[in-house]
Amino acid sequence: MGRTARNRDLPHLPPVERIELSHEHIKLRLAAAVILLLIGAGALAYGFTALMTPSTGWQEIEISSSTGLNCASEFILSYELGASGTSATAENRALSALYADAAVHAYQVFDTAQSWDGVGGLYDVNHHPNEIVEVDPVLYRAFTLLEEHGSRALYLGPVYGMYQSLFFCESDVDAAYFDPLTDAGAAAFASEGAAFARDAGAVDLELLGDDRVRLNVSREYLDWAEANGGEDFLDFFWLKNAFVADYLADTLAANGYTRGVLSSYDGYTRNLDGSGTSFSLNLFDRSEGALRTVGVLNYTGPLSLVSLRAYPVDSEDLSRYYQWENGDIRSPFVDLSDGLCRTSLPQLMCCSGTEGCAEIALRMAPLYVGSDFSPAGVGELAGSGIWTVWCQDRIIHSNVPDAAITDVYDVNGVAYTLDQ
Repeated sequence: MGRTARNRDLPHLPPVERIELSHEHIKLRLAAAVILLLIGAGALAYGFTALMTPSTGWQEIEISSSTGLNCASEFILSYELGASGTSATAENRALSALYADAAVHAYQVFDTAQSWDGVGGLYDVNHHPNEIVEVDPVLYRAFTLLEEHGSRALYLGPVYGMYQSLFFCESDVDAAYFDPLTDAGAAAFASEGAAFARDAGAVDLELLGDDRVRLNVSREYLDWAEANGGEDFLDFFWLKNAFVADYLADTLAANGYTRGVLSSYDGYTRNLDGSGTSFSLNLFDRSEGALRTVGVLNYTGPLSLVSLRAYPVDSEDLSRYYQWENGDIRSPFVDLSDGLCRTSLPQLMCCSGTEGCAEIALRMAPLYVGSDFSPAGVGELAGSGIWTVWCQDRIIHSNVPDAAITDVYDVNGVAYTLDQ
């Protein structure tokens, strides 16, 4: 059958009847249709607004996905919206914008990967040795605090770079090449890098005032760095988020936002809330290969807290630790004496109502980064208004005033006791 014959057997259709519409009341019907359309659109808009409008009370503050490279992904900012009596929507919008700007700025200041226009950052200092560089005031203050504490952890940049490569390894075969405890070449690199870091004659940051610095690097160290690919002489590494947390929190407080808590995934917390609200913090311990939540610290703010761990807790930690298949763990806490990662305890937590995270972390470092834990060091910290919580031999020790530890772990014959 030809293509043109397909419709020949179809029944006849009735002729199309032409219907004339009455024009009576057409304006009324049109107006009704418009009203119904507006009602529908209004309902949709209301539903969308209800979804997008933040509620009052404690909410997580997020920044726009269109924000440039920033450090907000490493932090959680929880804030009590509407507590000041202002609109939660307006407060959230303004707070998000302020937080985004600060997070972008902090990222650029402490970035070791590239230079940013108008920002004298860490990259610029590293890549202009023996030259005067004007740096951002945030970075200059960080350098000043490190100098006041006599800390040379900043100078372990090349060694930190090796550990960062180790932490990104996906197998023990790859990790063996970067671990100084398994590879002779890595061990030599760590030892030599640490020796340079300890030597002020090899590398030293000179603070010249007015936010100007000069990174003095010896010819020998420059040649070694060029031969070994260690061009980042300076790196804050595990200390970085302590300084970032302080900058972000101080920026929020300076602009009147004090009903919030800022926490980094690697253990730095600034609680700005002075309303008397009660807060809690889980306490962990890792012993015999098992990670446990052993208690809960209950406190009121404002308070700065630093929790240093020798082990990962979740997927957010994968860029900061490497765990071998046999359970051995490498952490970011590098001992200046030989370039090996080393901690005196599985975890150490310190807090203060007067000091920021960077100050606490720098005071904790001599007590934590090393082989032996000294309880005498806890007393020295207390003398400067820094309080301590730590676990040892299944005993939770704490000298934190006006804070209670509850929910002490006691499950399946594994019991912890409290010394407070």
